[in-house]
Amino acid sequence: MESTPENNYIHLEPFIHQVGGHSSMLSLDQATVCKPLVPRELQFYETIPEAVRKFTPKFYGVIQVSVVQEEGGYVTLIATPPDCYKPMQSVDKSHRIRMRRSGSIEVDSNVEGLFHEDQPEEGASGASSSSKEVKKETALNPWVLKCHRTQLQELMASIHADNSVPNFILLENLTWKFTFPCILDLKMGTRQYGDAASLPKKQSKMFKVVSTTSGKLGVRIGGMQVYQVTTQRFLCRNKFYGRSLSVGGFQQALRQFLHNGAKLRSDVLPPLIRRLEELVYILGRQDAVRFYTTSLLLLYEGDDCHSGTSGTVYDFDKARAKSLEKESRISFSRDHNADSLRNEFKVGHLHRRSSSVETLSGVFDKSLDDLIAASDDSCKSPPGSHHRRSSSTATFEDIKLNSSSSFEASVPSSPLPSPEPLVDVRIIDFAHSTHKGLDDPVVYSGPDRGFLFGLENMIALLKGIERDHG
Repeated sequence: MESTPENNYIHLEPFIHQVGGHSSMLSLDQATVCKPLVPRELQFYETIPEAVRKFTPKFYGVIQVSVVQEEGGYVTLIATPPDCYKPMQSVDKSHRIRMRRSGSIEVDSNVEGLFHEDQPEEGASGASSSSKEVKKETALNPWVLKCHRTQLQELMASIHADNSVPNFILLENLTWKFTFPCILDLKMGTRQYGDAASLPKKQSKMFKVVSTTSGKLGVRIGGMQVYQVTTQRFLCRNKFYGRSLSVGGFQQALRQFLHNGAKLRSDVLPPLIRRLEELVYILGRQDAVRFYTTSLLLLYEGDDCHSGTSGTVYDFDKARAKSLEKESRISFSRDHNADSLRNEFKVGHLHRRSSSVETLSGVFDKSLDDLIAASDDSCKSPPGSHHRRSSSTATFEDIKLNSSSSFEASVPSSPLPSPEPLVDVRIIDFAHSTHKGLDDPVVYSGPDRGFLFGLENMIALLKGIERDHG
């Protein structure tokens, strides 16, 4: 991104590593992204509990985004950053990505596709589609194209309607330290709607919970990209793929996220597990915070030859150069470790703590209205009244015994050997989150047990993979 000296505008481009969500993310520079402002999310970022802040993207403020229409049907998005903003030095990417008013994105033909997604052929559906898949290669994660097209059309319509200049929030780009960022977007919890949701919205969201792994595990895949050394490209999956998975399919998808095409990256498991256990430890001590509709991002460096380095910056030229260099010296088998995939981790014991989740699994025995009433957190009540503990997942005492103590025990007494694989774990998307400081009409008590239920199942699944491949 470049800044024009005479007007201090910064040109924005689509964020190429967006794997989930529905709002288009834009890159301000290599370390900063912006997304459309939602008042509730802005309020949450401004008042977020301090203990939770380390597990969220850094928040840098608000900017206005303008659309400049150019000849030939092209448009440019520009922003005037806050006074305190200091742009990063970055390579010149002018004319690499161009956008049209229609919402389509054009990438310079000299930039090779670094992403591929297996897509069903036109007309293929159901189980047969797996045998009729075609491979599509792009210079951006395919989900970016979908989100940006919709977002740009809405942006243009809003500007034409009232000539308004939309606001965006500025956030840390969580991928900027990675060369080949492998990203898993997980929709967390057993409730996927906010307090202000309409009844039809609640019914729709509850059906998605009970018909996916959200109801059984408290987590489902909302998007994924994983770098494959066999092709020097990212393999991408979207939320529709995540909704189609059974518990066994979720386990295999988790292994796929950890597999680079040549081997399973077991080296990233210990730091990811420690980070998740630390999050359980912190969230288990948060009172009244609810992360409804949020996602949890798991990230690790796909370049396992240099995964211990930090501060590396992703760009098209560097990524392609590194890929070509690796291609000449990597020898591998195309066997996808089929034996390990057949040894699925048994998760029956993961269900024993959740009475309401067990109720959710019997969705077809109850009406959706009954399910909604059952799934609402039983802790909510008007301010000042007596709060009851939710039974949706493990008790706080269980959390302390099984997770926080595990985290405390896992903290080493001496520094870990260096370098260690570069990983990260963050919570994102707070448009429907709440806590006591927001003065909402609905007040909750105790930790967010639906979110914790998903976290603990993720830890158990990762530990199972670690045992299988240790």
